[in-house]
Amino acid sequence: MLKVEIDLKAIQHNYRVLCSISAGQIMPVVKADAYGHGMEKTAHSLLSQGVQTFAVGTIDEGIALRQSLSGVGIYSLLGPLSPEDFHNVFEYRITPAVHSWFQLEQLVQNCPQGYRLKIGIKFDTGMGRLGFEPGQAAETAHYLAANPCLVPEMIISHLACADIPQMESRVMEQSRILDSICSVFSQAKFKVQKSLSNSAAILSFPSICKGVARPGIALYGGNPFAGTCRQDKGTSLKQAMSVKAPVLCVHDLARGQGISYGLTFVAHRDMRVAIIGCGYADGYSRSLSNKSWMVYNGKRLPVLGKVCMQLTAVDVTGAPELVPGDEVFILGGSGQNRIDIHELAVWWGTISYEVFCLLGKNHKSYTNGSS
Repeated sequence: MLKVEIDLKAIQHNYRVLCSISAGQIMPVVKADAYGHGMEKTAHSLLSQGVQTFAVGTIDEGIALRQSLSGVGIYSLLGPLSPEDFHNVFEYRITPAVHSWFQLEQLVQNCPQGYRLKIGIKFDTGMGRLGFEPGQAAETAHYLAANPCLVPEMIISHLACADIPQMESRVMEQSRILDSICSVFSQAKFKVQKSLSNSAAILSFPSICKGVARPGIALYGGNPFAGTCRQDKGTSLKQAMSVKAPVLCVHDLARGQGISYGLTFVAHRDMRVAIIGCGYADGYSRSLSNKSWMVYNGKRLPVLGKVCMQLTAVDVTGAPELVPGDEVFILGGSGQNRIDIHELAVWWGTISYEVFCLLGKNHKSYTNGSS
């Protein structure tokens, strides 16, 4: 029952903001359905801004984007993982970010005769997830020199702490490590670009943004520094997603009467409540029980009791004009009482990335662009 609205012009605005700061190129990250915003629609909206290459997660995401956009560059940040993937990177012209010897060897074995596949090489400079070790740079470059069907064009790593102001030294250390790896490949006569910076790095560390930056959350209006001493870095970003839910009924709740499972909320006064058509089946988490808010006509309405599978109760005593059939915002709205993505994430006990991804699984419509 949730209605997710995506403002494509907000995404375009955020892209321009990031371009104005970054010293290098911008490769928008549209993995996970563009963080719930719709991969194809988001990518189409950014074409008008001059974007030529997008980053996805899986090869399957790359195939879906290729079927929608034939002329753009597509990077798969996870690279090929299944037997089918090692064939599909060639068929669908997807550039894989390679993070293991197995991937390199399989790509060499599957490469059609005469084909030269551009690839990225991922190194683990401090995240502890995927990638070759920095000490393997020379060995990797030597292997690629012996297998010219694979052409490295980007040296990739991922920042672990860029959104934590107190850990700036770790950011700079990861950048120095990746610079040294790029030097190894340059000495081996490969023309490669560095790709390290994420949204937080673009906003706060422009000096390390040479090469290709890969912003994600900031494209969609999420401030990676929200709640920190650097939150002003993201104030020019515009939240692209808003979410509304229908009012199903309105009724009185007498003092001393409880509501929802477990009766975890008991009215301390006579009040008016509305039952809203949203719940954890729609991605509105049960962890929001008794601590979230919704917005109607600029007024904040507190959530009462447990969030149910498809229903949630709110206090509408202060909004007597609200009637069944109206809609309330669970994210977004207008004016000072609008609900910001970071605010909702804090009530939720998670991060803005997860909130976008979960709420974005509902039906989406688009404003300021194609629908």
